[in-house]
Amino acid sequence: MPFNRNQVKLGVSVAAILLAAAGTFIARTAFARIAYNTIDPIGSVAGNGRQITVTGPIASDAGERTELRVMVTQRSTGAVAEGRAFLVGTGAMQQWQVGASAQGNEDFAPGPATAVAMARTSVRGQATDAHQWLVNITLVGE
Repeated sequence: MPFNRNQVKLGVSVAAILLAAAGTFIARTAFARIAYNTIDPIGSVAGNGRQITVTGPIASDAGERTELRVMVTQRSTGAVAEGRAFLVGTGAMQQWQVGASAQGNEDFAPGPATAVAMARTSVRGQATDAHQWLVNITLVGE
């Protein structure tokens, strides 16, 4: 018994809905790596201007390993600091903290600075995402 025109339209509509839903699920899982990230606006300077601590939130897929690299610069002093942290994603928001050590002879002072963070996620050694962000921060003494 052949299908009538209404049955064919219904079948095509159902197939289109299922395909769209599957596409949304695949796209969401393919691109849901580093979902939220920033750097908190206040960092701390310690150790006679040689140690910087910056923090912020990040969210990545559960089980993903996140390598976080942070660089802080301060134009008024010419100081540069770098630090790293490693996290395992939970699928929820996590707070990170990176201790960055001054590079070179210049020391940091309380005041304006710029922080850049770069995160790379991976699963079983295979990179899944990479992202970077920049935030103007204020350094305060501990």
